[in-house]
Amino acid sequence: MCERQTVLKNEGRVLALDYGTVRIGLALSDPLRIIAGGAGVLPNDARLLDRMRALVATEGVSVILVGVPYAPDGGLGAKGEEVSKFVDRLRSITGVPVETWDESRTSVEASAILAHAGMKKKKREAKGSVDEMAARLLLQEYLDHHASSR
Repeated sequence: MCERQTVLKNEGRVLALDYGTVRIGLALSDPLRIIAGGAGVLPNDARLLDRMRALVATEGVSVILVGVPYAPDGGLGAKGEEVSKFVDRLRSITGVPVETWDESRTSVEASAILAHAGMKKKKREAKGSVDEMAARLLLQEYLDHHASSR
C-alpha cells in the first residue's frame, strides 16, 4: 500500500516557473517526470493567476515549482519576498501543491547557454528566452534531484 501511494504521489506533470516582474518563464515536465521542456512565457499581469489555473487544468499539472532567488546570506531579500507572496496566491487558486526551489543562478546559466548557442543578447531579452530557459534549468535540477532520491 505504501508503494502505491508513493507512485501516485509522483504522477502528473510538474510546471516550473521562473518568476519575473514583467514575465514568467514556464517549463513543463513529461508525465513521467524525467525531462523538462520549455513552455514559453506569460506576462506578469492582472490575468496571470487565471492563466495559471487554466494551464494547470489543461496540462495535467500535479505540482507547481517556483524558483526563489535567495540572497547571498541565505535570506529572501526584496525579490524573494515578492516571490513568496506570489507562491501564497498560487497555492490559494490552483488546487495543486506549490513547491519552491533555489533559483539563485538559473538566469545567469540560462543566458550563458543561449549566448553559447549563438543567440544575440537583444533577442534573448526581447523574446523571454532567458526566462523560459531558466525555468527549464530549474525544473531539470528538481527532476534530477528527485530521481536520484527514489
